[in-house]
Amino acid sequence: MKESFWPAVFTILIGSFMAVLDTSIVNVAIPKMMNVFGVAADQIEWVLTAYTLVMAAVIPLTGYLGKHYGFKKMYIVSFVLFTVGSLLCGLAWSNNTLIAARIIQALGGGLIQPIGQALLYQVVPREKLGPAMGVFAISVMVAPAIGPTLSGYIVQYLDWHLIFTINVPIGMIGILMAWTFLNETEIVKTKEKFDLPGFLYAATMLTTLLLGVTKGHEKGWTSFYIVSLFAASLICLLLLIYRELTFEHPLLDLRLFKIADFSNGMIIGSLIMIGMFGPVYLIPIYAESLLGYTAMNTGLLMFPQSVFSGIVSLIAGMFLMKRFGSKPLILLGLSATLINGIMLTDINMNTTDSTIRWLLSLRGLGLGLCMMPTMQMPLDPLDKSQTGNGSALLNISRQVALSIGVAILTSVFQTNGVKHAVQLANTVNASNPINSDYLLNQQNLYMAQGFSSNDAYGYAVNSMLGLVQKYATIQAVDDALWVAAIFVAMAIPLALLIRGGKAAKKSVEEPEAAHMAVEM
Repeated sequence: MKESFWPAVFTILIGSFMAVLDTSIVNVAIPKMMNVFGVAADQIEWVLTAYTLVMAAVIPLTGYLGKHYGFKKMYIVSFVLFTVGSLLCGLAWSNNTLIAARIIQALGGGLIQPIGQALLYQVVPREKLGPAMGVFAISVMVAPAIGPTLSGYIVQYLDWHLIFTINVPIGMIGILMAWTFLNETEIVKTKEKFDLPGFLYAATMLTTLLLGVTKGHEKGWTSFYIVSLFAASLICLLLLIYRELTFEHPLLDLRLFKIADFSNGMIIGSLIMIGMFGPVYLIPIYAESLLGYTAMNTGLLMFPQSVFSGIVSLIAGMFLMKRFGSKPLILLGLSATLINGIMLTDINMNTTDSTIRWLLSLRGLGLGLCMMPTMQMPLDPLDKSQTGNGSALLNISRQVALSIGVAILTSVFQTNGVKHAVQLANTVNASNPINSDYLLNQQNLYMAQGFSSNDAYGYAVNSMLGLVQKYATIQAVDDALWVAAIFVAMAIPLALLIRGGKAAKKSVEEPEAAHMAVEM
């Protein structure tokens, strides 16, 4: 009787889900930690930034570590680092110790998902990959949306330390499951020299790029600090490309980009990440800033999208991929997500909760159709020996796309918010009968509460200015949602170029031959 691969798949899902969850679960607890540690916003934000930078820096190691030490062993090591880091985060007594613990946590968290994705291609037969990837896709789509809801509940009703320490018992179970259900992969026993320059170029390129993107709006996109970071990132990228294409055993096999479906799928996946996280980032701003929702209520508002995307990704992986292939599903999913994204740009102060949930549910359906095939399709043409490198490149692209996308959406939202506020404020004047009637009504309300005429008028003006700010905010949210929709639209023509099947298999022969020639 053939051993089932499902225990291994669920073992991989646990680690990947936890690592992705920790990229979003901490955000809600930031104000609480600021008060506990008595630090300013620019100090506490390194709890988030350090995790993101270290995660990105270690991802390029995926292929080398898996090939030379075994993917099972490295998955367990990564899980242990993540779990120990989580424990230390929960025990942190200051902001600096929390940042140090987050770095340890990120060392494991950055490796868990790419190693897990590569492991799927090692332990699951190719003909069964669809259902397995459908399960794995849950970690990418559901975990980020669940994070704020879970964090909001923990901060509001329990102890904020549980955000980290809850990972410890789950991590211990996951480690035991990995030890029991995962089989070790083939280990390459050669004296292949570690590509240290390649790693340093890749790590520096990613950290400077993400740091620049993260701090760009705060420091100013044209400031010397940000321009220097981007310049350093570009220089390291050029050095990395030269090194990896000329070194005999590169850390990152950039020759994989010769495979059309791999390159195409990576770009499509990156664009989907930006489009997917647009509403995940913007709808909470709408709900909390304009509707006065708590973080937990906002999470519940977002929850239907997570549920639908998870269910549809499972259905796509188990049934639809085998029958229709990846290309039709990606096109259908992108089209549904784009239409839904355009519909979301019409939300306003009068939009009901049920309408938001319905729109997000439809969005979850579209994302579930396109995300899972986009995660599987780029790796399908690769041999097992190439999946480690391929998974590393895909996860790097997703991390970079997410950071750049959030930076762009933040910049659009904040810049357009100021612009709309100025435009609306210019329309507020005494000659406008609507404005004068509103001011008079508000003034009378305040006077009825016992305020003097002058004080009542001042409160009425402040009330109108607050209304102007609310309308400016909702218009800025709509503008940023349009930008997110544009990124989804950009992926559709690329999806038309997907080859798949025999065409993709054939296209890999030339790059493989070239790679073998280099190794010989």
